[in-house]
Amino acid sequence: MEIVDEKIAKLIFSEIKKSKNILLAVHVSPDVDSLASVLAMDTVLERLRKKTKIISFGQIPPRFSYLYGVAKIEQADFSRVNLDQFELFIALDCAAERMITRSQYPSQFPDKFKIINIDHHLTNTKYGQINLIVELSSTAEIIFELFKIWKIKIKKEQAQLLLAGIFSDTGCFQYPLTTANTLRNAADLIDNGACLNTEVLQLLRSYSLKTLKYWGRILDNLKIDDSGKFVWSTINLDEKEELGLDPVDIQEAANLFAPIVSGTEFGIILIEENDGLTRGSLRSRDNFNVSALATEFGGGGHQRSAGFSLELSLKEAEEKVLEIARKFINQ
Repeated sequence: MEIVDEKIAKLIFSEIKKSKNILLAVHVSPDVDSLASVLAMDTVLERLRKKTKIISFGQIPPRFSYLYGVAKIEQADFSRVNLDQFELFIALDCAAERMITRSQYPSQFPDKFKIINIDHHLTNTKYGQINLIVELSSTAEIIFELFKIWKIKIKKEQAQLLLAGIFSDTGCFQYPLTTANTLRNAADLIDNGACLNTEVLQLLRSYSLKTLKYWGRILDNLKIDDSGKFVWSTINLDEKEELGLDPVDIQEAANLFAPIVSGTEFGIILIEENDGLTRGSLRSRDNFNVSALATEFGGGGHQRSAGFSLELSLKEAEEKVLEIARKFINQ
């Protein structure tokens, strides 16, 4: 069974071979899948003797410093990079242009500059000249499938990176997109030198006291709708600054607490970024499609996990989100 379109896979490899200078970027507020996919791809590009540059819109959270090659990532805004220096940009795990830069996305690119877009989110806007969008467990799993098609020998460092991406984005192999093939791929990566216990230790047993205090606040603020169908929690700007949150803390809290209340269908976490911006995370317990709800607010994601941003205060965002959520559960 063809998991990744081999024709597109070979076209991507052809473009890579033709290019000398290649730009890569982790997505805004990078998670492990974004980082691991980019870093694993970079190791292959270096083996192919390509000159590469990896950028991140913001700082990389310190807890991800264990990932091989992470020190190479430079903090830079894609919209301000001199793209004339590159023939190719490979976007990994970025469902839309807003995941590449928070600044205005360039409207024009140099004539010889191409964009390859590889992602596992079906809500991807397909902004590349070449788009490989496959609904697998993670972008890291797509990368592993590409490496198999390209006949790349997997070394220990690449195996560890790809296992990290898969392990993280499957929620430790518990999310619905975890298939038998996902587990086989993870086993193959372990056979190639990856250590599962490293990911368990780094991603499940290495939380700061600050993060634990944040989780406590999420639980303190948790409410259940009168319908009993969903829960929500909010963190206002004062609480965010008091707790010293970073985006990874926010995402992990959504994964842990939004979808676990018995009898509900989904959960929402709203974080006030500043006076005029609120970010929302949605998680489904079972079959409720939270990506459909996220698209109502200009966001997107998967059926079980989605997110959005609203240029509203927390109070205004909360009122709007609850109104739309209640309409959805009545449909």
